[in-house]
Amino acid sequence: MWSVAIYYVVLLITVAVAIRRGGPLERWAAYTALIASVLTSALTPFPTWTDIELNIFIIDMLVLLSFWFIAMRTQSFWPYWITGWQLIAIFGHIQKYMFSEILARPYSLLSVYISYPILLLIIYASGSSSRRDNVTA
Repeated sequence: MWSVAIYYVVLLITVAVAIRRGGPLERWAAYTALIASVLTSALTPFPTWTDIELNIFIIDMLVLLSFWFIAMRTQSFWPYWITGWQLIAIFGHIQKYMFSEILARPYSLLSVYISYPILLLIIYASGSSSRRDNVTA
């Protein structure tokens, strides 16, 4: 239970930093993470991770599309990183679907822990967004 609380604290900090210091794409990424997390908690409050979690997989696919669209709209590096990390989460679902003998714990850890680098990079991008806006060519 503490892990869920810690995750939501990091998520809310990410959204707050994105709102306060980020540009439109940083806010979009933070809102994507927030909406996906709330939907995941609402649709699958207690996942078993013994089989592919279809609801979480669909949400993760929508998040991947959102991050990919952000990456196509900017020349910054950070959207490519978050899109890549989200793709790793998708591959975790695909592997669980292909190989049912994968244990529940590693499957759940991959799905959960891949979110932290994404959130931390959104915080970094939001903090550097205001510095990019101040630079003139």
